[in-house]
Amino acid sequence: MFNKTITAIATANGGNGGVGIIRISGDDAIAIANKIFKGVPLTTVESHKMHLGKIVLNNRIVDEVLVCVYKSPNSYTGEDVVEINCHGGVQVCRVVLGAVIESGATFAEAGEFTHRAFLNGKLDLTQAEAVADIINAQTNDAVTVAASQLSGTLSHRTSEIREQLLSTSAHLLATLDFSEEGVEDLPYDDLKETIMDAKRQITELLSTADDGRIIKDGVNVAIIGAPNVGKSSLLNAISGEDRAIVTDIAGTTRDVLEAHINIRGCKVNLLDTAGIRSSEDVVERLGVERSLNALDKADLVFLVLDGSRPLTNEDLEIIDLARDKNIICLINKCDLPQIKLEIPHFEHIIHVSATSGGGLDELFSIIASRYSRGELASNKPIITNERHKECLIRANGFLDNIISSMNHFAPVDLVLGDIELAIVTLGEISGMTVSDEIIDNIFSNFCVGK
Repeated sequence: MFNKTITAIATANGGNGGVGIIRISGDDAIAIANKIFKGVPLTTVESHKMHLGKIVLNNRIVDEVLVCVYKSPNSYTGEDVVEINCHGGVQVCRVVLGAVIESGATFAEAGEFTHRAFLNGKLDLTQAEAVADIINAQTNDAVTVAASQLSGTLSHRTSEIREQLLSTSAHLLATLDFSEEGVEDLPYDDLKETIMDAKRQITELLSTADDGRIIKDGVNVAIIGAPNVGKSSLLNAISGEDRAIVTDIAGTTRDVLEAHINIRGCKVNLLDTAGIRSSEDVVERLGVERSLNALDKADLVFLVLDGSRPLTNEDLEIIDLARDKNIICLINKCDLPQIKLEIPHFEHIIHVSATSGGGLDELFSIIASRYSRGELASNKPIITNERHKECLIRANGFLDNIISSMNHFAPVDLVLGDIELAIVTLGEISGMTVSDEIIDNIFSNFCVGK
């Protein structure tokens, strides 16, 4: 299927490590590796066994290595694959990679190994996407969900729904084409029950999408408040880094600053916003507009008040602005003498200190209890991919059309058309009916070497 043998560094290529792996895949993989490997002849060795030897280029020893041959079709890509395990220094990996390329291999494109695995039937598209998700996972829950998808849980579920619709479609086609030969019509109630059951299963999958987004991409948290209540200091305290400039001058923060952190297994995307107030300063007004936009898109809002002074009109306006949001109220500066604040009832009101870190442990416990998805992640398929979600929404729309048509006693061929569209759309999830353009776009986002 492929006319070139490809190679790349398969391990992380950003620093030194104990081991670096150079992967080679294609018809000439074994022959190419054999040119530079001095040990046993790789053309005669058994598959899936390590062999000690040296990489030699131009009569110069480059490194002592372990080499493993994986013979087609029992390899990651389904082709002949050779993996050279060398020492993990950046330069030695590059030199070994250069030797492989000089011996006849071509440098792999982003995601080309997994792309070949997909085209050779080693993985379906959801499993291939799960490979990238595992690599990019930043929490245990994200790893668990991606590993579940890699094992095929999502593709199995969507394939079951698709097979159910395929069986129904075949029966309807038979009644149209062979009605004179005694093929019985599918009872109306049975047809409707099948469509309703498929819709129920798709709706159940779609109901996991919000949880899936949080598991994969994290909780978006906007830190809002009036100028000088300590928002930037809190961002620094929560993230454990000096991400934001902190001064006593009101309006220091002019833009939305971001920090991505792991809070007890939950990925949290903190957005430190400009203090919300009226201003004649053009730049500050733009910052306030971005703050309001961040507030609108946030999953969770940290409403910050200064506990050492009375509420201002700006505080009251911000409280009113955020009233309908998912709020944790943080009364900051609890290390200073406090004033009793008359504020609305919020589910969570925590007294914190950005200076001493007081109250942050309670805040972290609330976030973990609210957004940890560990049990959910290991129990059933979860939609974490926007592409999968969009396919399910479209498939659900076709099923809605079928139900509407049946309620209006539409002809069978009209119902059949929407069933076929739903089947094709569900097939896009696993890659059975997806376009080459979409496939190429998916793999172009992979790292080189995977």
